[in-house]
Amino acid sequence: MSDVILGVTDAAGAGARVWAVRRAEALGLPLRELLIAPTRDDADTAAAATTDAEILVLPAEHGHSYHALIAHAHSPVAVVPDPRGETGADDAPRSGVLVGVDPSDVSARALAFAAIEAERAGEPLIALAAWEPVSVGTEPGLDLWTGPMPVDLTEATAGMLERMLEPVRSRHPQLEVRTRIDVGDASALIEEGSRSAVLTVVGSHGRTGLSRLLLGSVSEHVAAHVGSPTVIVR
Repeated sequence: MSDVILGVTDAAGAGARVWAVRRAEALGLPLRELLIAPTRDDADTAAAATTDAEILVLPAEHGHSYHALIAHAHSPVAVVPDPRGETGADDAPRSGVLVGVDPSDVSARALAFAAIEAERAGEPLIALAAWEPVSVGTEPGLDLWTGPMPVDLTEATAGMLERMLEPVRSRHPQLEVRTRIDVGDASALIEEGSRSAVLTVVGSHGRTGLSRLLLGSVSEHVAAHVGSPTVIVR
């Protein structure tokens, strides 16, 4: 039976508990607690417990990426900070469900998840795609330029983003969709954007090599530095 799992660790976890309880109530699902403290490293046990789960909810711990749990879980994993955070205040206005997008299958699943969440919450969907200049390789003894390639990938990234959004626009015609195309490190861009988002969604992995536009190890960084409740979709 599908349920919402609250991972209990040695972190305070008040925000994660409130978020998990509200989600279980909103979806009409039972809430189940799973003891993960103190080591949080028994990934196989936690993974087995998520086989039929709707989501696994974990408390955010600064610098802790829950790498093994995210890698082994069968369900999406939400990492939720405490409302007041480290600064003692959380009064900034928040808007939108932010989702990182690249041309991978897992990113398509993250987009579909984020669209459902945005529609359910009455929030706009903010689809962010990013690209970084690619370093040119060199061979010993050859005089090759090794700086970033002087190629503007904004147009190509915009085309990719629109293709990825086509199924979302078709399934959710009433949903407000906003797009962002940025140049820079995807981890930093999503981390920054999450600070003003109601919810952040990323795929657990993405494209690699020269075709990589977003994600990959980004999910690990974002999970360790959440600025809003953040869901990692497999």
